[in-house]
Amino acid sequence: MKYLFRPTPPYDFRLTADATRYYSVLHQYSDGRLGHALRLGEARVLVVVNGDHDPDAPTLEVEVIAAQGDVDERWLEAKLRWWLDVDADLRPFYRQAGNDAMLAGTVERLYGLRLLRTQSVFEALAITMIEQQIALSAAQKAERWLVHTYGEHIVHDGRRYPLFPQPSVLAQLPEEALHPLKITYVRMRRLLAVARAVADGYALEALAEMSQADAYRALMQLHGVGHWTAAWTMVRALGQYIYVGSADVALRAAVGHYWHGKAEKASRAETDAFFNRYGCYGGLASVYTLMRWGMERYASLGVDSGD
Repeated sequence: MKYLFRPTPPYDFRLTADATRYYSVLHQYSDGRLGHALRLGEARVLVVVNGDHDPDAPTLEVEVIAAQGDVDERWLEAKLRWWLDVDADLRPFYRQAGNDAMLAGTVERLYGLRLLRTQSVFEALAITMIEQQIALSAAQKAERWLVHTYGEHIVHDGRRYPLFPQPSVLAQLPEEALHPLKITYVRMRRLLAVARAVADGYALEALAEMSQADAYRALMQLHGVGHWTAAWTMVRALGQYIYVGSADVALRAAVGHYWHGKAEKASRAETDAFFNRYGCYGGLASVYTLMRWGMERYASLGVDSGD
């Protein structure tokens, strides 16, 4: 099976695929090809995506190279469009940012960047909970351990393509089973509590059908979820960009560096004031700022998306 998509421009596939290493351990990008395993009910598919480097006339070619179970082709097409963020129109944001002296450099550097979405709200929430107050390299080491220990995978040409563990699998684990994550015991318990709630019938995935305000409120009602976790979960799972907040120390460091020209982090008040000036695009502006910061500052960490 093959699919051809023409995303709403701008869309830079190479930049988008390469950037996945900074927020996901489930994507494998090399030689211009992005490999990813997807779950469709009881079926599993492995796809490879190729794309051109023209963000103003983008084309994506997606090929299914392995499958397990019966695949509904229309369901798969819809899932691919959602995962690849094919239909979002960011042009109004680009127009506003391009006319802003403080943000224009960031948008120029990341022109055509999209953040690929998780397969479920649970996946996004679990990953974000792991990443609370922890360095990127340590968080991704923990995430790789989790998906390779408890997730399913598809093997193709000798390479493993993992899927994030199902809530029903994590729900059965005792707390000590998660000790290799090397996160706080409190976060382990909260992660297991969410998994058990979903396994018991809590409709976390229904957030995808809610308004932004209702989805945010539902996340904030979960134990252990604050604004930063709710915001990043919505970015990752729903493609809804709300301001991630000045509690993010990396964001404050980026504001201090890019817009105040100093090594010290910007204050929380300075950071909030900076992004609030962009109104409804404050969330996108903050995410783009963080992505630029990560791509420029952490490339030397050896962060990658492979095994």
